[in-house]
Amino acid sequence: MTFLRYFLYVLLAALLSAAVGGCFAFLIGLLSPEFVKHLFSPPDGASLPRYAAAVGAIWGIFIGAAVMGFSLGLVTLVQMARVFARKPEE
Repeated sequence: MTFLRYFLYVLLAALLSAAVGGCFAFLIGLLSPEFVKHLFSPPDGASLPRYAAAVGAIWGIFIGAAVMGFSLGLVTLVQMARVFARKPEE
């Protein structure tokens, strides 16, 4: 049950990060289309804000999953350290 809960945490963090990354990149595409055009090399005729939103969402998924996985790894290590630190009761 704990594994499923942690998996859902990682999934939700990745989806939330994708939404935030997509929105941020969309705004950058609206404010500075030249930046997006030179940074990502979109195909000719593509809508730059939409293209930036797609790329931002993809990077958001990667970054969100990595950060949440790292956080959960630290929590797991702390829990393991507590188990090993307990003294056996006599």
